[in-house]
Parts: sequence; C-alpha cells; structure tokens
Amino acid sequence: MSEGGWAGDASENDLAALERLKSRDDVLAHMTRITAARGFPFFLLCTLPTVDQTKYSEIAVLSNVPDDVTQRYDDSGSVHENQAFVMLRTTTTPFRMTADECRESAGGLFSPERETLLQEVEFCEAYFFPVHDAAGGRAVFIFLSGDADLSIEVMTDLHMICLHVYNRLVGIGGMDQETEKVDLSDREIQCLNWTAAGKTSSEIADILGLSEHTVNHYLNHVAKKLDAANRVQAVVKAMRLGLIS
Repeated sequence: MSEGGWAGDASENDLAALERLKSRDDVLAHMTRITAARGFPFFLLCTLPTVDQTKYSEIAVLSNVPDDVTQRYDDSGSVHENQAFVMLRTTTTPFRMTADECRESAGGLFSPERETLLQEVEFCEAYFFPVHDAAGGRAVFIFLSGDADLSIEVMTDLHMICLHVYNRLVGIGGMDQETEKVDLSDREIQCLNWTAAGKTSSEIADILGLSEHTVNHYLNHVAKKLDAANRVQAVVKAMRLGLIS
C-alpha cells in the first residue's frame, strides 16, 4: 500500500463505482468516502470564480463542508485572496498549498475571524485538483486537511479519480441542477440579455416598449430567482448556468 492509505487497485474500484452514481447525492457520498479514506475530512468542487464572485458559497458545486463553516469563511474575506485561483487559470496540474502559503497570498495575514476558524477546523493545507470536461467546462476539487502528505503518485491517482467523478457529474446533469430549478420568462431573459449588454433600465424599457418600472420589476424578480444580490450578479449567474449567452 502506498502513502495516504492508497492501494494500487483502489483506483479501478473507485472508477467502477462511478457507473452506480445516478445523482448529485450519490456523487457527494462517493467523494466523501474517497476523501475520508485518504485523510481529508472536507472537500469542495468549485467552479473558477468570476470577478463578481467573492464567496465560496457562490462557486461551490458540491461540498461536504458544513454550511456554517463556509458562511464564516466567506464572512472573513474574499475568495479572490486565494492565489490558488490565479494559478488554476494557467495550470491543469494538481498542487498543494499550505496555510502559510494561503496567508501570504492574502497579504501575509488572515483576519482574526478566519484565523480562529482555521484553528477550529484544524486546517493546515489544501490540495487542488483541476478538472475539465469535453465541452470545455472547468472546475477544481479542493481537499482540505489538517495532516496529509501525499506523494506525487497518490496525487496523480487522486487527480484521475477527480477527473472521472467530475465528468460523471456532468454526464448525469449534476452541474446543471440549479438550471433545472430556475424558470425564467421570455421577458426576464430579454431584460437580462440587455443588462449584460450594458443597457440601463431606461434604455431596456425603450427597446422593449415597456415602462422602466416594469423592467426593474423583471430584473428584481430574476435576481430573487437566481439568489443574486444585484442585477450584475444575476447576469453572471445566468451566464454560468447557460440561461443567457
């Protein structure tokens, strides 16, 4: 058995199990078992953040991190403080970042709230496994650990697992689950598209032959449907979900 409790034939067993995954809950349970067996109590599958996405709760697709931990982490700083997301724009190779390296990327020091939280969850390092699908979609599995030291061989095996799991999730529609829940009217989509084009409510009203009040009503309704804080974030989420182009 190699480092991290990883047996040579374990990857074959894990990959065979993918065929039995039919839902997001199946994938979540599968990844929780895999990561726990390798010494990682928590994991996340995240899309790469846009400029307007500053919280992990906005980019996490799948996670076994308790909601209150994610909320407290988001409240203590921006996701853009993590240099890993800069690296992920240019690399497809797995890498590790220690807590000290994360502090450096955040300017050398975390906020007191974040320091307290990291001590509580005993976070020492994170492993990043970039993934992609045939259509060009990109994301990253993040494994959080208090004490894990993986060899290159084990990281390569885990990367393969992550790639297959991600593609399985895409294949069963797990990445698009949020889209299924969001039903936008033709008018709402039109207003969003013109907003994405940089038009104001007044300009959209003139284009569509509506009142400015009606346009604002549509956009506010869309923001609620997408759980967005404002219309800019609504546009970003709608683009990510494929609701507008």
